Amino acid sequence: MTRLSIFFALSCPLLLAACAGDDGVADGSSETGETGETGEPARTIPILGDGTHDIANLDVEILSSEADGLAFPTDCEFKPGTDELWVTNRQDFSIVVYQAVGTSEQVALKIQDPIGNGAHFLAKPAALAFGAEGTFATAQQEHEVTQPGDPADGSFMGPTLWTSDLTDFTAGHNGHLDMLHNSPQSSGIAWEADNTYWVFDGRHGSLTRYKFNEDHGLGGTDHTDGEIYRYVDGELGYEHSIPSHVVLDQSLVYAADTANGRIVRLDPATAEMGGSISPNYDGGPMRYMSGAELVTLVDGASLEVPMSAPAGLELVDDILFVSDPIEGVVYGFDLDGELVDWLDTGLPPGSLMGMSFDAEGNMYIVDAAANQLRKFSIPE
Repeated sequence: MTRLSIFFALSCPLLLAACAGDDGVADGSSETGETGETGEPARTIPILGDGTHDIANLDVEILSSEADGLAFPTDCEFKPGTDELWVTNRQDFSIVVYQAVGTSEQVALKIQDPIGNGAHFLAKPAALAFGAEGTFATAQQEHEVTQPGDPADGSFMGPTLWTSDLTDFTAGHNGHLDMLHNSPQSSGIAWEADNTYWVFDGRHGSLTRYKFNEDHGLGGTDHTDGEIYRYVDGELGYEHSIPSHVVLDQSLVYAADTANGRIVRLDPATAEMGGSISPNYDGGPMRYMSGAELVTLVDGASLEVPMSAPAGLELVDDILFVSDPIEGVVYGFDLDGELVDWLDTGLPPGSLMGMSFDAEGNMYIVDAAANQLRKFSIPE
């Protein structure tokens, strides 16, 4: 059975994990009495079972209910400075906002465009990233025609910039601040600075830098000041319905290349300006960036615990946390690509997607198979 047939054949409950508490190790890992090949104490990560790899050593709580309206959730991120956890729904082009998440005061607000504009502006969202104050952006895996007059090849799709003010956010045209185009099947997104984001472009197998620059305001249509720069064109894969999340560490870009079973690292500074990209739907600069250094940081097939389809990706204190919805495993790697620890959640294929961590180090993961949100924490 192929990866995709397994993915669509099964549907089961979700899990979340919690991150390490204060163990005196800056990167969130701890040291056991055991020694590795170098004679140094082996490192473990408490939120991944502290070297046991056993979900029984963590507290796991399902935070969602059927009434919340999760529908193939793909990503979850905390709005900065708040206890709001925002979740993208691929199936019905919506977002569920959990306020006071994980507390007795938790409330779930489902936001879906009332007039159907989400079918373009939030079509099949794979990921979200909060950016400059009051804003966030989403990456859409759509590759079909979503509104009258769009090109027949479905190429008129790309990331959307939104207001994060719940008074104005509608998940449709009237709640968006900007949109740029020419990246269908976008599977991941990460914020750089200002209104600049990095997108995993599934259609072109690239990592693409999107600069919205000055947004056009709520419900506007002027995209002409936007800039698009495409790196490592054709060097990445695309996996239908599974996110390929992206994170930044200073000037380096890390991405889950799901289709190729690996984690890659891009150094944008090694690229040179190339030729123009067409078609150009927005009117601003669109250029290839040639010769960028792309490193396979982690080859999933070479691991002691194989990683076949990395999807969720988070960087916490120099540990890259990676979820694999096919293997049902959450991995923790250092920034040299070494496997530090891993957790077998016991979940079936199709479950684990995006993840996020709160200030206490608890880990939250969305489960696309069971339409659930779970919290993993370390027992007190």
